[in-house]
Amino acid sequence: MEGLLVRELRGWEEMERVVDLQRQVWGRSESDLVPRGLLIAAQDEGGLVAGAFWQGEMVGFVFGFPTQDPGLQHSHMLGVLEAYRGTGAALLLKRFQRDWCLARGIRKVVWTFDPLRGPNANFNLRKLGALSRTYLPDHYGPMSGINAGAPSDRLLAEWDLLSPRVYTRIYAPPPEAQVAGLPQANRVEGEVPLEARLDLEAERILVQIPEDWGRILKEDPALALRWREHSRKVFGHYFAQGYAAVDFVRGPNRYVLAKG
Repeated sequence: MEGLLVRELRGWEEMERVVDLQRQVWGRSESDLVPRGLLIAAQDEGGLVAGAFWQGEMVGFVFGFPTQDPGLQHSHMLGVLEAYRGTGAALLLKRFQRDWCLARGIRKVVWTFDPLRGPNANFNLRKLGALSRTYLPDHYGPMSGINAGAPSDRLLAEWDLLSPRVYTRIYAPPPEAQVAGLPQANRVEGEVPLEARLDLEAERILVQIPEDWGRILKEDPALALRWREHSRKVFGHYFAQGYAAVDFVRGPNRYVLAKG
């Protein structure tokens, strides 16, 4: 993370760079881009638009806006150029967002993410300490770029900024969760979901997702739709039973759901 700088953005030129980053990070069509005018207006009314800079070049950004609850911010986008993923830029942007929000009396941040993208789930739950207990089917409708090819189902991440768990995760992350012996709510072979188990009652359960959702979206639309329908059924059922997604483990990609 040495050499990276995060700060609020200034002026329309930097906002236009955020628009360009949206194209590069997600491959979005023009209709899916948040335009610079809206970014400027949101910032004027109390929103956050911050950038991550490497040697003077903006390589990532975060955009959040106020909600009807003055203690809650909705974080609409966080994006980092592929070449700078793994550098800590995304984590620095979220640390900056947390500090910025707390300085203004905001105690909670929420955002949505694709439940089948393992790197996003790992970052949100494992590294940031967020949790999710809300499943949003086809939340944004048809999308372009890297999200094209399947309904835009999303999980709602909840980030309690004053939680000791959040502070620990972003500054001194614990070892990976121990999940040996936990029951799994679905059966998967290779990259194919075969069976959903909806009868589990353990305090903690696992839900497996694909290893490479991006590849499936590009190469196998039928399998992508099958995964969407499968995960919608599994998450929807267990969230309705009082479970929340609280952690994530890799190899294979699995959510840890906890009751209560």
